[in-house]
Amino acid sequence: MPYVYAIANEKGGVGKTSVAVNLAAAFAKLNFHVLLIDLDAQRHASRWLGVETEGRSVEASFLGVASQRHRLDEYVVRTGEGIDVLPAHKDMISLPETLGRSMGGGIYTLRNALERASAAGYTPDIVVLDMAPARGPVLATALAAATRCIAPVQAANLVLQSLGDLVESIAQAGEFNPRLRGLSVLRNNYTPRASLDYAYDQALTELYADTLLQTIIPSRALIRLASGAQQSVFRFHGPDERAVRSLFLALADELLTLDGAPL
Repeated sequence: MPYVYAIANEKGGVGKTSVAVNLAAAFAKLNFHVLLIDLDAQRHASRWLGVETEGRSVEASFLGVASQRHRLDEYVVRTGEGIDVLPAHKDMISLPETLGRSMGGGIYTLRNALERASAAGYTPDIVVLDMAPARGPVLATALAAATRCIAPVQAANLVLQSLGDLVESIAQAGEFNPRLRGLSVLRNNYTPRASLDYAYDQALTELYADTLLQTIIPSRALIRLASGAQQSVFRFHGPDERAVRSLFLALADELLTLDGAPL
């Protein structure tokens, strides 16, 4: 089974998609075969990597996989960045209901889908999951397949509250997924000299010291510009490109080291 990283936070606006896309690109730069699964009906990750979603059938998304009519690898799109993508579809808003109707609430749907794809010869080294900001069946099936959950956070009290809810979800998932190694908290879009970020950083250190990643992704215009150009930071050329790329490579290295993967 591949290493599976679920990028999740039950609070929106914390930069999950920017982390998912650019972390996937960093793994690809390290010569891993990477699959990004877009589980958010807003389709931001799919579009960021230049995948056209408007003309695609909803069956060619994870919704088709969840209904057990298709294998996951049948609808993977290979992008110019060297990343495979299973794109999302706007009608995936019904995915929680579809999973909820499945046996066991669809908890093992994603894990089973990856196993079926592997049996058919499709074997990515790393899978990155871009999640919608919500609890429920989609988060449950992601955590049941995940090796690690990565929670991007920004300076806001509501983010701390949602992080507590996510910790609870991960603890429950650990009961039926022995491969889940727990939570890693990623400080994202940070401005360390800002007084609010400094105070928030202290609170995070006190509450989540054991799960706090050393790598910090600061606020950088390059990341926003790359999104508008539908490219990862490794393909887009702009201000601070070397520094930003090195940060995402450092994040990939840190995760691989934590999980004992070959570098």
